[in-house]
Amino acid sequence: MRICSLAIGSKSGRCKFVRNREAEVTVTRNRFNTRYAQQDRPVIGLRRQADAAVVPVSISSDTRDETTRKKEIHTVLLAALDRAPGTDIELVSGTVQLSPVTKANYQELQFQYAGRVDTSKIDIMLRVKLAGSAAVAEKKLIDFIKAISGSGRATIDKTGGLTLTIVNPDQYRDDIVKLVAEDAKHNAGIFGPDFAFHISGIDGQVAWSQVSSTDVFLYLPYKYTIVPK
Repeated sequence: MRICSLAIGSKSGRCKFVRNREAEVTVTRNRFNTRYAQQDRPVIGLRRQADAAVVPVSISSDTRDETTRKKEIHTVLLAALDRAPGTDIELVSGTVQLSPVTKANYQELQFQYAGRVDTSKIDIMLRVKLAGSAAVAEKKLIDFIKAISGSGRATIDKTGGLTLTIVNPDQYRDDIVKLVAEDAKHNAGIFGPDFAFHISGIDGQVAWSQVSSTDVFLYLPYKYTIVPK
């Protein structure tokens, strides 16, 4: 299973045709200064609710003895793995493509220097399915972190903000291409029956950006021109 973070899916998610505009805006603000604005994002794409949300966490210890320090970190990590079932929360690793952390593979995670002498850490992410607001998802994740007991001098701490994810963005390629074609055909029709269109860029990779606290916008780097037949 491929998960992208923004890291990033079943088609049962909420999808809609988007012309990437607000219903009403204040004219004292530039369009590209509004939250989630992106100048190079095309107009046509799919807007849908993200599949999940993740927060980065770090499990660290500053116990002087290295063997004990690493054991403490693994103890906290295993406690999180034990607690996760039944909570809708999953431990994952990675930056763009996320992979589940399990009891079968947790020892493959690399210990990292934690900023001081005799300190180590393991960085992972906590993932929860997005079934409501971003605030609800974040509270579930924070409550999960608070419920994990430390071991020795090891603790688990949230190290960043909430990020949205979509599972396999490429599965939406055909839907995006259809929307682009429909928009090009519509606009060519405005000019009359003697005009057609030329599209480029639809062979590019599916890209994405966040457009609200829960929604993402999936698109291709297309361009089209209206030309005489």
